[in-house]
Amino acid sequence: MNRKLFLYIAIILLSSCGSVKKHNQQISKVHSPEELHKDVDYAYKKLKKLHPDIYWYISKEELDKKISDLKSKVKKPLTTKEFYSVFAPVITNIKQGHLSVHTPSKKQTKRERKVKGKKKSPFSSLSFYTNGNKLFVKKVFENDSALIPESEVLSVDDEKVSDLLDYFKTLHASDGYNKTFIPEFVGSRFGFFYSNIHQQKDSIQLHLKLKDSLYSTYLYVSYDKMNSSPKEDTTDVVKKKLTKVERKIAKETQKKIRKKNYRYGYNKRTKDYNRNFGFLASDIDTPIGYMQIRSFTNGGYKEFYKESFAKIDSAQCKNLIIDLRGNLGGRLVEIDDLYSYLTDKEYVLIEKSKMTKRLSFLYPYFHTKSWATKTVATIFSPVLGIYQVFKVKNENGEPYFKFRQSKLREPKSNAYKGKVYVLINGESFSASSILSTHLKATKRATFVGEETGGAYNGTVAGIYAKVELPNSRINMRVGLMKINAPYTIEPDGYGIKPDVPIKSTTENEEEEELKWILQDIKTSNKKK
Repeated sequence: MNRKLFLYIAIILLSSCGSVKKHNQQISKVHSPEELHKDVDYAYKKLKKLHPDIYWYISKEELDKKISDLKSKVKKPLTTKEFYSVFAPVITNIKQGHLSVHTPSKKQTKRERKVKGKKKSPFSSLSFYTNGNKLFVKKVFENDSALIPESEVLSVDDEKVSDLLDYFKTLHASDGYNKTFIPEFVGSRFGFFYSNIHQQKDSIQLHLKLKDSLYSTYLYVSYDKMNSSPKEDTTDVVKKKLTKVERKIAKETQKKIRKKNYRYGYNKRTKDYNRNFGFLASDIDTPIGYMQIRSFTNGGYKEFYKESFAKIDSAQCKNLIIDLRGNLGGRLVEIDDLYSYLTDKEYVLIEKSKMTKRLSFLYPYFHTKSWATKTVATIFSPVLGIYQVFKVKNENGEPYFKFRQSKLREPKSNAYKGKVYVLINGESFSASSILSTHLKATKRATFVGEETGGAYNGTVAGIYAKVELPNSRINMRVGLMKINAPYTIEPDGYGIKPDVPIKSTTENEEEEELKWILQDIKTSNKKK
C-alpha cells in the first residue's frame, strides 16, 4: 500500500470516532430555518445525482415548485422529527415506493449495549394489519398474555389510530398511481412510522377492542441480550451425560434443523418460515400444490425450489397455487430461479438497468459510515473499475448496468406445465411484481386478489444509497437502478391487476381467495 492509502485509512479511522453524545445532541436539538433549507437543497441535489428517473411520475417543474414551497414553509426552527413531518410528504410526490425517508434513532454507547443489550422498539414484539382505516393485532411474537391477536387498536397514548393511519399515508409512496400498497404498508409498518414522528419512549399505552370488550395494555422497550446473557444456573440441576450414540443423534438432529431453517428461510423474530410448500387437502383426485413465499429474501432458495418442484413432478400435480400476498420483494436471482420452473421458453427476466452515472452502483461503498467498507472499497478500487467496464455500457449517452438476469435465460428441464394460480394483494411489491409481470404478460397464471403494490412496468431499486442530510440527520434510501421487465402496459404507473378481484374483509377471511381457486379447480376438473 502506498503512503496516500495509509493516510486515507487514517483519516477514515479518525472520522469514525464521532461520539454517540454528539450524534444524540444533533438529532435532539432545534435546527434553524437556514440549516433546514440547506438540508432540502442537499436532498434534492443528491436525488438528481443518484436517482435514475426522478421525473418518472412527476414533472421537473412540478417537483421544483414543491421543493421551493417546502423551503418557504419552513420559517421557524424545527426539531428533526418536526422537520421530517413536512419533508417526507414532499418526497412522496416523486411516487417511488423504494424511495424512503426516516428519522435517525438515538445511539447507545458501547457500555449501554454491554450492560443492557441492544435496544429494541416497543413494537418489535407485534405485527399489525389494516382493514379499511382500522388497525388490528396480527401476531404476538413474544409471550404477552395481555395482548390478543385480532384485537383492534383504537388508540396509542391517547392518539386515535384512524388519525395516525391517515397521517402515515402521507409519509410514504407507492410506485406510480397505485392505491392498494400504502393502506396495507402503513398497517404492517405501523411501528416504523410511529417511531418516525414520536420521541423515543420506554413505554407506550395501547387501547384495544376485542369484539365487545375494551382493554388497555403497555408495550415496553426491550433489550436484545444475546451477547450478554448470564450463564445458566446449574446449581440444583444434574445434567444427563449423553452416550456417544445419543450425542451423534443430537448432532444429526441439529444439522437437519439448520438445513431446514436455511432452505425455508427461518425468521427468528416471527418464528415462521419465509417459504413453505405442501399439498392442500381437497375432494378432487389430483393433488393441489400450495407454495407460500413471504419474501424473496433469506435462506437457500435454490434448494427449496428444487425440492418443491421435484415433489410436484413426482405427485403429477396439475394445479399449483403461488401465494405472493404480503411479499414485498427481494432478490432478482430468486425470482429468476422460480420463474425458470414456470416457463418452457427462453426468456429475459429484466432489461438492462439505467443509472445516472457509470459508477453510481459503487456510491454506497464509498459513502458509508463504515470505515471498514470504505477501506476495502478503496483498496479494491482498481478491480471495481475494471468490473464496471464489463458491467456498465453507455447507450445513447446513458449508462446501463447489465445484470446476469438481463441475458437470455433457459427454463429448467423439469419446468412445471400445469395450471398456475397466483394470489396477490397491495403488499405484493418489487421483485414479486416483476415475477407477476412475466406470468401475466405470458398468460401463464390466473391472478386472484387485488392489484399489486408494485408497478407492472418496473421500479427503481437494485442497489441503494443511504443519504444522510447534514443538519437534521434525516436519512433517505435512494434506489440507483431503473429495473424493467421486458413487458409494458398503458397507462403506466399501475400494478398487475387480478383476473378475479377479491378483497378479504378481515385477516381471518383471507382464505376467500383460496376458496375461489379451489372451487375453480373443482369445476374445471368436472368438465374434463
